[in-house]
Amino acid sequence: MSVTVRIPRVLSQAVTTGVRHQAEGETLAAVLENLFSREPGLENHLLDEGGRIRPHVLIFVDAARADLDTPVRPTSEIQVLQAVSGG
Repeated sequence: MSVTVRIPRVLSQAVTTGVRHQAEGETLAAVLENLFSREPGLENHLLDEGGRIRPHVLIFVDAARADLDTPVRPTSEIQVLQAVSGG
């Protein structure tokens, strides 16, 4: 099953194919693993050393905040948001 994953433009330097991707998997973790296999530079920005979603990253599946165990449907849309700070 292929779902749409959108990443924020602030992370566009970490990918080679733009900010909208197709990936496969039945859970958020599987979808991200599939995406990381094609865009390895993205993994460090989204997951910490323990494989958990970083605290400053929010991921939504079909507009609901998700964790790595969240199931994904064939029609799901995944949106990644990353906090941006500055002064």
